[in-house]
Amino acid sequence: MIRQVINVRHYWKVIVYYNIDYDFWYIIQRDIDNYTPPVERNVVKQSMQSSAKAFTISNTSKHISIVGFNKHDDELDYINSIVHEAEHIKQAMLKAYNIDESGEPPANTVAYLVEKMLQVFII
Repeated sequence: MIRQVINVRHYWKVIVYYNIDYDFWYIIQRDIDNYTPPVERNVVKQSMQSSAKAFTISNTSKHISIVGFNKHDDELDYINSIVHEAEHIKQAMLKAYNIDESGEPPANTVAYLVEKMLQVFII
């Protein structure tokens, strides 16, 4: 399991877990407990253990997202999940800062997040 922290300047923090090892769920649970509303906490583990590929939980008031990826069958499937979860992060960021969904800034935000996440696999 790999843990990555992405700081989007001073605007947002993203904690990403790749290839989740459920023997170490307590590490993820610690971050979830520290940063997310109680309602989300049990739903995440249950959905991930029941074959979900990934999750994103965002707390707009704390400006943080926690992302988890189960193991994937191939690289293209993983890339698809990364782009999908990056979109959820972007949506939370735009909501928190009341930014319009159109134009270059939202597109650049997704591109930045995807680039940072893919670096885990390239480097």
